[in-house]
Amino acid sequence: MKDSAAASIVDRLMTDAPVFHAGGTRVWNALPDTLGLLAAHVRAGDRTIETGAGASTVIFTAAGAEHTAISPAPDEHQRIRAYCEKIGLDTSRLSFRAETSDTALPALALDRPVDLAFIDGKHSFPHPTIDFHYVEQKLAVGGVLVLDDVPMPAVAVVYGFMQGSADWELLEVADHRAAAFRKLAEADPDDNWHLQPFNRGYPDYSFAPLSQRIRLSTHHRVRQSARKLRAQLPVGRRRGTPGR
Repeated sequence: MKDSAAASIVDRLMTDAPVFHAGGTRVWNALPDTLGLLAAHVRAGDRTIETGAGASTVIFTAAGAEHTAISPAPDEHQRIRAYCEKIGLDTSRLSFRAETSDTALPALALDRPVDLAFIDGKHSFPHPTIDFHYVEQKLAVGGVLVLDDVPMPAVAVVYGFMQGSADWELLEVADHRAAAFRKLAEADPDDNWHLQPFNRGYPDYSFAPLSQRIRLSTHHRVRQSARKLRAQLPVGRRRGTPGR
């Protein structure tokens, strides 16, 4: 999709202001710069997926992507498809899954890896994390994932992980809320949690009362210091045998 065509469809959406949600009474579409961000990254023939549906679905359709939108509201799907057809868009490559993403994503079989994904479904915890877990498995290395509504704490935890991971490159943030990341590598299949920057704050005792927090943190630091000291001792001393 060329920039001019991308700008054109975003402008059309802003002018028409189609109402897709809540029985055709509410507008919960992504913001203009976020729609422009999607339009700038999607290309004709791309394999794309999103959790949620709305104006973003129109962007993917206009680009000529092989697109799957996952949301549990069939009436919204009908309104989106009808709007696309009304403005002359080919909807033959558009498909909907009328399920919640936590049910649909694990069972979703795609013909090839995803080039561009948009996470904008349920925002209550843990849904954004679940969406990320399954979507990133389907995303090709080099593909782009756009994460909407980053200021929401349930979404921010995913953003925090991605921003600190060497597997992801932050490309840009649109509307102060939608972050685009490029996938640089597949996730480590092993449980090497201690290698993740996201876990550098271990141990986090913020759940404990202040007095216990101080005691637990102090105990951990003492144990860490003792472990480092033992590692510096000669092998024989570490095993408890007399040194020479």
